[in-house]
Amino acid sequence: MLPPAEHGHQEPVLSHLRRVHAPELREHACRATDSEGVAAWQERARPALRALVGLEGMERELAGYSPQVALDDAEDLGEFTRALGRIETEPGWWVEFWLLRPEGDGPWPLAVLPHGHEARGHDTYAGVHRDDPRRRERIERLDADVAVQAVRRNFLAIAPNTRGFEANCIPDLNQRHDGRDCRSQLIHALLAGRTVIGERLWDLERIIDWATALPEVDAPRILMMGNSGGGVATTYAAACDPRVTVTVPSCSFAPFMGAGGLVHHCDCNVVPGIHHFGEFADVAGLIAPRSLLIVNGREDTLFPLKEVERAVGDIRRIYAAAGAPERFEHAWGMAGHRFYADIIWPFVQRALAGG
Repeated sequence: MLPPAEHGHQEPVLSHLRRVHAPELREHACRATDSEGVAAWQERARPALRALVGLEGMERELAGYSPQVALDDAEDLGEFTRALGRIETEPGWWVEFWLLRPEGDGPWPLAVLPHGHEARGHDTYAGVHRDDPRRRERIERLDADVAVQAVRRNFLAIAPNTRGFEANCIPDLNQRHDGRDCRSQLIHALLAGRTVIGERLWDLERIIDWATALPEVDAPRILMMGNSGGGVATTYAAACDPRVTVTVPSCSFAPFMGAGGLVHHCDCNVVPGIHHFGEFADVAGLIAPRSLLIVNGREDTLFPLKEVERAVGDIRRIYAAAGAPERFEHAWGMAGHRFYADIIWPFVQRALAGG
């Protein structure tokens, strides 16, 4: 049974939630105790997850489709170049992204960096502040220019505009969804038998397809990292796509539903039936034995500390069963809902070096 609530719904609502979300109903929860068992579980669970988020349906719908990519002229920023690109991930649907290249010829590891709930968040990740001193100060204060940080560490960095947000969404016309484009995206996705998570993963996989075909990219070394909703997309993407070798979801990890019956993630992250698949720890467990760092902020009010710690314990057990406990780390940043560069990059560099 779920643990008793400290803060959340009261009886009889909580009793109802305990019944319909009972752990024994989670068909693809990881119950393996050794590496062979984990591998066998992943072989069953990964296709089931891809189907549940809608990727399997999109693959059928878009079979034979070849995305097109257009790149603007690159701006030389001294240490690296930065160019705005667009990829047509499905017919008529163009996704903007920033491409940051280091100096030299490569090959470089690839960093794919989806953002969360922010209009044109890919601009933030790429350090594009348009000479706005307040925006520039905020980017620097929150370590938010992660694509710039990546390219300075000799990654070819791609910061895509996450689907469901400004310029990459089905907008909420006439305030039908409380003015939230991400909720409008969700409703339209559900009507089509999709999820927003699945659409975001589709975009990320098409970007990886294109980028790993570039001669300057070292395809076996792929980092995916994002904050908030970008961290949720990061976790799902790495779970579904074994090409991702290092995964860093930031300020985004907690159970789908807390002990008190509260759901802590945004509506646009909802996958219908996911609790009968497993918990978020089971999704993240599909990343094992690849390198995974989960970062949370101690002052992040979106995710209760006890709930985070409960879910982290479940992932630790999966990594231990997979025989790779050293490839999983969880760290607390000392502030709120943001990136923590001093925590993230040492882990990433050790992981890519095989440490």
